[in-house]
Amino acid sequence: MTTKKKPVLALLLAAAVGALSWQKAATPDGFTLTGNVPDFKDSIVFLTYGTFDNTKIDSAIVSNGKFAFKGEVAEPLQGMLFSRNYRLRLDLFVDKGNVTVDGPIEDMKVTGSPVVNEYEVFNRAIMANRKWVNKIYTEAYEAKQAGDTTRAKGLEADGSKWYAYEYEIRKNYIKQHPASPISVRELLMYVNNKTLAECTPMYTALDSTVMASAQGLELTKRMQLLNKITTGKPALAFAQANVEGKTITLKSYKGKYVLLEFWASWCGPCRAENPNLRKQVELFGSKGFNVLGVSLDKTKAPWVQAIEKDGLTWPQVSDLKGWNNEIALLYGVKAVPANFLIDPTGTIIAQDLRGEALNQKLKEIFK
Repeated sequence: MTTKKKPVLALLLAAAVGALSWQKAATPDGFTLTGNVPDFKDSIVFLTYGTFDNTKIDSAIVSNGKFAFKGEVAEPLQGMLFSRNYRLRLDLFVDKGNVTVDGPIEDMKVTGSPVVNEYEVFNRAIMANRKWVNKIYTEAYEAKQAGDTTRAKGLEADGSKWYAYEYEIRKNYIKQHPASPISVRELLMYVNNKTLAECTPMYTALDSTVMASAQGLELTKRMQLLNKITTGKPALAFAQANVEGKTITLKSYKGKYVLLEFWASWCGPCRAENPNLRKQVELFGSKGFNVLGVSLDKTKAPWVQAIEKDGLTWPQVSDLKGWNNEIALLYGVKAVPANFLIDPTGTIIAQDLRGEALNQKLKEIFK
């Protein structure tokens, strides 16, 4: 089934390509973000902004839908305006000078510097596509409820196509705007161990000016790290304490197959995968398959409770630093669940195997 829709990328043609005034000086200067959202009735609103490695969060009192934030930035940085229950949630760029947010919650408009305005157009294209996807999936659900499974399947397929199209919007933007700080942020969010090969040409095409920015330096650091932990490369050595405080090292698994599994007690998808991990340990544990869990929890109690509740019998380690877990940083983990399958020689032979994919890989190894 094909659903007719005006290409979202057409919305991007109106974006200003010459948004380069931010390059004049990478020195901190003030910004003021003022908002007027008449239908927002909460008494407080939050703003987070910064780079991945240095994110700030602030709050402001709301009166009759109006609020204001003041701060300093050295370069344009992505941020998010949000309420406690996320009924109000808006992605935006923060830049030196004045930034304004105006309009109802469902149609807030952001204005400011050229980069702020450019991101506003880009983000509207993203949100327009998401609304279209939601509409298709809603129609698919209604068709399924009405018993029209054929139409429902067609709509679901169409929805999946348009869902994937968001990534095309983002990638095309990066390719078409190599001198924009927006492109650096988008690439930093998109690159991972699976997309590294695809992202490398986009990275090398970026303008040297944006690469010298704080976000550009973070992107370079991440690209270098991901290149160290690609499949086929040696696993990086580490040592960390288990629940009892005993240090466990990767070196202790030399000569064995081990799945380095990054997870957390608060991660729903991680917990959902645990029954499958138990099954694989039951099937292949006696043949030489091992699992080592690395938790991104910040407190011990929920971590231990999750281990017990989920019946995890394999070793677990954590330094209780959350996303700053030293092993997670070493392996470039930015989302969980994530895993690395390491062979007896200490080489990474696969990444992010879950469900049936993990089962098939282990069958191949222990046939």
